[in-house]
Amino acid sequence: MKLAIQFGAGAIGRGLLGKVLHDSDYHVLFVDVYQPIVDRINEDGYYTVELSDHDFESKKIDNVSALCSINDEDLEKIYEKITEAEIITTSVRVENLDSTSKIIAKGLERKYPDDKKVNIMAFENAYRASDILKEDIIKNSTLSAEQIEEIATFPNTVTDRIVQNKEVDGKPVVEISDDFEAVIEQTKLSDPNSKPVKDAEYTDDIDKMLERKLFLVNGAHAATSYFGYNKGYEMMNEAFDDPEILADVKNLMTESGDVLVKEHGLDEDELEKFKESKLNRFLKTASHDTIERVGRDPVRKLGEKDRLVAPAIKAYDNNMPFENLAKAIAYAFKYDEATDEKAQEISEFIKENSIKDAIEKYTGIKEDKRKELFDKIVSEYEKI
Repeated sequence: MKLAIQFGAGAIGRGLLGKVLHDSDYHVLFVDVYQPIVDRINEDGYYTVELSDHDFESKKIDNVSALCSINDEDLEKIYEKITEAEIITTSVRVENLDSTSKIIAKGLERKYPDDKKVNIMAFENAYRASDILKEDIIKNSTLSAEQIEEIATFPNTVTDRIVQNKEVDGKPVVEISDDFEAVIEQTKLSDPNSKPVKDAEYTDDIDKMLERKLFLVNGAHAATSYFGYNKGYEMMNEAFDDPEILADVKNLMTESGDVLVKEHGLDEDELEKFKESKLNRFLKTASHDTIERVGRDPVRKLGEKDRLVAPAIKAYDNNMPFENLAKAIAYAFKYDEATDEKAQEISEFIKENSIKDAIEKYTGIKEDKRKELFDKIVSEYEKI
């Protein structure tokens, strides 16, 4: 049986990637730092998902095994398995890609030379995450970039599915919805004519798909959390139930959607359906999610190529409305959750310097180059 290695046995790892790889006739080897989930998968030889759109019907995902990446004995096995894998995927959160890359790099060093390339894909909430992973692997490997490219390819991806960890009869279960996205950059596959993941969508324009998800799903979600935090809410459903916040989020999605139409020529009617479906999904599932989880790490989420700043810059540069995006950026700068190290970093920087300095440092928006956008963020921040 073909081997797929999935780094990360969390909700997305099991609920989306593990399932689609299983359905594509791979044996799925999970690699995770959490020994209890590794032990459970190995003891049972399967894990369970519940289909929320089908009366929570249970489905067993078999042909699976697991190894622990902080266990030295298991690490040796992981390196060897990397030499055998046809596909390697990750869902570990982007901040953990560097540590994951060190493991993959060692495995690739053992694989080299090999005339069979492995597809390595990072399914993370980040722009071109596979490119990030590739650079990390190159940085952490004794192989050169050219040698790595001889044995591995790094297609970028888009991923989206509503998943929720739960426990049933003392065992971990992932609740999943029917609706999901798993989009793969076809031109970067080891064989561009192949479809190694059965239920994935394949595209030669990954940026269009990435930005649609990043701007309209991740951007709207993050903005809601920052607006909600400012009003003292703790759960996402509280924020979505607030008419003022919901109106602001819808307006933000309109601005971001207009950018996508302009930049990528997306069909306006199809885009409206996409926005409506995602907003309805937010409203349906918000009671499960916390403001703190969704708003986590504003340093990354305020990045120049990320979910709020990128569409704001594109809107400004195309002489299109950006006011609601600027407002969301301002509220992200006000997010000072005490348990969030990155939020505290921004808060301390503003105290020691100024909001203007923070905008330039964290977003890359310069006062002298995009003055109207810059000034709008400052004015919205000062209103809060």
